[in-house]
Amino acid sequence: MPSRIPKRIIQTGKHLDQSLRNRAVMSNLRLLNPDFEYLFFDNKAVEDFIDQEFPQYGGTFRSFRFPIQRYDFFRYLAIYRYGGFYFDLDVLLAGSLSNLLELDCVFPFEGLTFSHLLRNHYRMDWEIGNYAFGARANHPFLKAIIKNCIRAQNDPEWVKPMMRGLPFLSKTDFFVLNTTGPGLVTRTLAESQDLVDGVTVLFPEDVCDLTKWNCFGDMGIHLMEGSWRSHTSRIRQRLAQYFEIWKMHGLVKQSRKLGKIRQKSTRTAPQISAPSSRTNQDLLVSILIPAFNAEKWIADTLTSAVAQTWQRKEIIVVDDGSSDRTAIIARQFEPYGVRVITQTNQGAAAARNKAFSLSHGDYIQWLDADDLLAPDKIERQMQTLERSPKKRMLLSAAWGRFLYRYTKAEFEPTALWCDLSPREWLLRKMEQNVFMQTATWLVSRHIAEAAGPWNTDLLGDDDGEYFCRVLLASDGVRFVPDARVYYRTFGYDSLGYIGRSERKCEAHWLSMQLHIRYLRSLEDSEAVRRACLRYLRNSLIYFYPEQINILNQVNEFALSLGESLGEPCLSWKYSWVKAAFGWSLAKRFQVSARKTRWRGEKLLDYVLFRMERKRTSVPVGSLVQSTVSSFPQAQSLEIITQSDQPSPLLK
Repeated sequence: MPSRIPKRIIQTGKHLDQSLRNRAVMSNLRLLNPDFEYLFFDNKAVEDFIDQEFPQYGGTFRSFRFPIQRYDFFRYLAIYRYGGFYFDLDVLLAGSLSNLLELDCVFPFEGLTFSHLLRNHYRMDWEIGNYAFGARANHPFLKAIIKNCIRAQNDPEWVKPMMRGLPFLSKTDFFVLNTTGPGLVTRTLAESQDLVDGVTVLFPEDVCDLTKWNCFGDMGIHLMEGSWRSHTSRIRQRLAQYFEIWKMHGLVKQSRKLGKIRQKSTRTAPQISAPSSRTNQDLLVSILIPAFNAEKWIADTLTSAVAQTWQRKEIIVVDDGSSDRTAIIARQFEPYGVRVITQTNQGAAAARNKAFSLSHGDYIQWLDADDLLAPDKIERQMQTLERSPKKRMLLSAAWGRFLYRYTKAEFEPTALWCDLSPREWLLRKMEQNVFMQTATWLVSRHIAEAAGPWNTDLLGDDDGEYFCRVLLASDGVRFVPDARVYYRTFGYDSLGYIGRSERKCEAHWLSMQLHIRYLRSLEDSEAVRRACLRYLRNSLIYFYPEQINILNQVNEFALSLGESLGEPCLSWKYSWVKAAFGWSLAKRFQVSARKTRWRGEKLLDYVLFRMERKRTSVPVGSLVQSTVSSFPQAQSLEIITQSDQPSPLLK
């Protein structure tokens, strides 16, 4: 089988006559890899290479402010053109590179990052280095790096987000790192979800152990001469070093909370481990439940979780600072294997991240604190795994809406209720304005770790954005029609209702932009752009006409896709209000009418629910006891109880 990375080593320096130390390092590379072609470029050879191979980049190459930026730019271009391995002159190898030849592209782990953009926006607390790397010729990740180097040079505003949060005494050095160096390479990885699977990062066993940094896997070390760094006064250099060390200690403490390994805990992790070779019956499923002021429903939800016929399971509830009896009720289930953790109120996404960090399951079942699972939901999906040839398959299920009476849940199939590729799933979701409810998914831990944590910046549609990333990390969706989820809907009374909240509108717009970016990362065809335009048009009503700033951004976005949106569609029943009193009042009138109808339906369902409860009233404690004692034979949702708490509508 031919090697993916060719047997070639490339190095560069100012001139051919190198110091004795550098010659020793260069000889070390060649002696350990005697069958590799060796190419060395001095300044003149670098200039000739640019002029002959990439004349279109000559102006950019010569416009870089610092020589190290030109060397950085050259190394990406050289490996992109020829393929092979690049090494700085202060990299000392301890073994042959032969074990890496079958890879597509390989980079070393650099260390933890100071960048606020990487940590807070991309949920990456680490960076990859560029002092040594290898790739086949024309690798798309190198092409993306080259493109970003040019962008950083031509668009200073693009660089600014990466400069936030950096040690102020070393701004010049970090400018280089973030325009052509490790910061730029890492940002490219974070923003190139479609390229992630083709990049291998040589992570150490413990990314928080500083002694493990600056290593090219277990094959070599980076001596960190730093000869390129700006020359300032000795006092300033020493102060900058002390400040960086002090700040890094704080960042290490934060990163230790995420664990030792990063390829198993970040959204952009390049390497996804294969599922365990154990039989399916040995696999553990984690049922993770965020809860906030859910005392009315938490007992029902936990009963449905405890009653799952899949025996290998753990159930974790994270009470997100509830002010009611949610935690007290949840703890009544601790004898049945439920773990309850409390934290200060941080939002549903943060609660889910906390639950995931405490879990150990091979598969993850997300479950909101007011929804219900059919007793065999997980078992049916796990059985499907045995028939699936793909190792990174997502599993979805049928779901029905209900208010109080789950037996009246309405299961209405959509275009997503079938087996789909990630591209087709996202296309249908956005084009037809449909979705899959959170609890329907069963996600392998490998995929969940590759997708990364829930986005805590999103006040709404955080599940939609999260499962987009899950889809991108998967091989596709397998729909299991016999597995069922019961979705308790609150409509205009739900926490996710956007209404006129400016913060929720901004969060929803952010989620929409991410949706579009994720889909276009898979394919940027005419069909995809039409779906994105349809998605924007369907969502325009959320912002129109109050959110002028967002509306302008939406329209600019639509124009970049090739079409203007105009006004959103308003039901004909309210068009006369618009004609007489304007858009704002017509929209309020429409929302008020729908709220009234919704609450009427809810009240009626509650009355019927109470009437049914009087005929079949069973105390919660005895019901849970009978459910658990009969496990795993529970075969229907008749075991699920409802709280006797009155509806907020009746208060």
